[in-house]
Amino acid sequence: MTLLAPAAALLGLTLPAIVALYFLKIRRPTRIVPALHLWPNQIRDRQANVPWQRLRPSWLLFLQLLAAAVLVAAAVQPVLPAGAALARHSIVLIDTSASMQATDVTPSRLAEAKRQVNGLIDQLGPQDRMTIITVGPTPRIVAAVSADRDGLHRSLNEVSASNGPADLSASLSLAAGLVRPGDDARAYLFSDGIVQPLRASFASGLPFPVDYHRLGVSGENVGLTSLTVRSSAQTRAAYLHVQNFGQQPRSVSLEWRADSRLLDVRPLTLAAGQSQDLVLPVPNDATSVNAHLSGGDVFALDDSATAVAKTPRAFRVLLVTPGNVFLEQALRLRSDLQVDVVAPAAYKPSAAYAMTVFDRFLPATIPDGPLLVIDPPAGSTLAGGTALGIGRVRAADAGDPLLANVDLQDVHVGRSQDLRVSTFGRPLITSLQTPLVLVRDEPFRQALFGFDLHESDLPLRIAFPILVQNLSEWMLPPSVPSHSFHPDEAVTIVPESGATSVTVIRPDGSHRALAGAAIATFGDTDPVGLYSVEQTVAGSTQRSWFSVNLFSDPISQLKPLDRLTLPPTHSTAVQTTHQGQLEIWPWIALAALGVIAAEWLAFHRGF
Repeated sequence: MTLLAPAAALLGLTLPAIVALYFLKIRRPTRIVPALHLWPNQIRDRQANVPWQRLRPSWLLFLQLLAAAVLVAAAVQPVLPAGAALARHSIVLIDTSASMQATDVTPSRLAEAKRQVNGLIDQLGPQDRMTIITVGPTPRIVAAVSADRDGLHRSLNEVSASNGPADLSASLSLAAGLVRPGDDARAYLFSDGIVQPLRASFASGLPFPVDYHRLGVSGENVGLTSLTVRSSAQTRAAYLHVQNFGQQPRSVSLEWRADSRLLDVRPLTLAAGQSQDLVLPVPNDATSVNAHLSGGDVFALDDSATAVAKTPRAFRVLLVTPGNVFLEQALRLRSDLQVDVVAPAAYKPSAAYAMTVFDRFLPATIPDGPLLVIDPPAGSTLAGGTALGIGRVRAADAGDPLLANVDLQDVHVGRSQDLRVSTFGRPLITSLQTPLVLVRDEPFRQALFGFDLHESDLPLRIAFPILVQNLSEWMLPPSVPSHSFHPDEAVTIVPESGATSVTVIRPDGSHRALAGAAIATFGDTDPVGLYSVEQTVAGSTQRSWFSVNLFSDPISQLKPLDRLTLPPTHSTAVQTTHQGQLEIWPWIALAALGVIAAEWLAFHRGF
């Protein structure tokens, strides 16, 4: 045991002072009474206060001395060695991802993690330092290399859970940057282990060891994992997927609403690990639909799902082709494209179309605006050189956003025009012989295919509709994508032409103003639910919507991991771990309060 305030021991001089008070003679006024035998107690009390006589036993004196002694013991602030070994620099990584909201640990996994970290803070010694970093969609330093235990407690109490995933890689990289070579450091990860895979190699290891403290006990959960609205000429319907992630059968109740109007309530019974797909009606006038499960499980975030039901503003697209079913179907997969198909002989320029697609045809005058040209005929302004035999194809830049999710490994092209001398734009897809697909941003976003789709197996691959969708969304980005996003995922908002103001209204009612005329990336999407985008155009307000839902099987599975694979340690510092310190003076002070209460009771009882 050691003392943090040994100078306070001087307060022990109060003990002899209390005893001295019992030797002082009490001066009382003289009164004449008929007989002394009527006042025996007063006579004894007077005799007891004669100076320097031997003290009589007194419970009050004993309790007063005990209270003073205990208060002095609290004032010197004794500390005991703590049970856990701490490094000089303790780095706390506290998981604040969505799964930490689970209540299988009372009151929640995150609250239990904070309780344990508070205990770790109390064990810090006078020379120890602590850094607290949250592990969420984006890591955040809550407290940096601090020895202020009160400040650490305050900073920790302000930590709250997000609705996104746990990016452990980014948090470890951030923590490693705070440790200097040779530092005596150790990290403590408080998590349920439901984190994103480590994307950083950490081949050289971390400059500190990591201790994993598991939170959570149960994986019993029923959640909604997808909700989409599809429209046809005859009807509109929503497709909902419900999954029981637990090991026990569950019975839940599903509430189905359109714009807050209750449409249906139905019971669902799911066996262990069972899923169920539901087709639900969508009113024609509905802006949004919402599904909600009630059943009292330990994770509420995936019990609700929202989807936009309002049909987005459609773009008119003109496809000029002698016949190409693959291309036509790929364009029609995008719900906000209205595709009109004409033969080359029937083509007439029209400003009514937002985008034009020429397949094996090109007019003498190329229209302005977004344009997709496929295999332009020889002699046209965009035609390439003599056709070449190709074979396998590859991406010019594998990281190009236009090739996101486009797998070209099994794609072959028989012949293609030689585009090596073309000045159309930059290569997107190429081969050993020549570039095959060119794209450009100026004066308009346009793309040029140098080969006939019928001389390639590209239309037979899943890569083709994805490529067409990527190109069409690049040329004609929707003002606001109406599909569902994940929490903390960025949403690209393209203002309408002439928009003077753009405001995003989040599910909690808060407003976020964006620049009126510029394309904006909106990332403040942690709350789940329906988001509204209001644009002021020519004095009128136009509204569009998008939704944010959890829709994450790894998070909804909820079962905590007993072991977590972590990077190795490369630190050259000697791990001089030492015992922390546990202050016990608050408990001693509480005992002193009890003794004082006993003294007060003894006084009033006449002891």
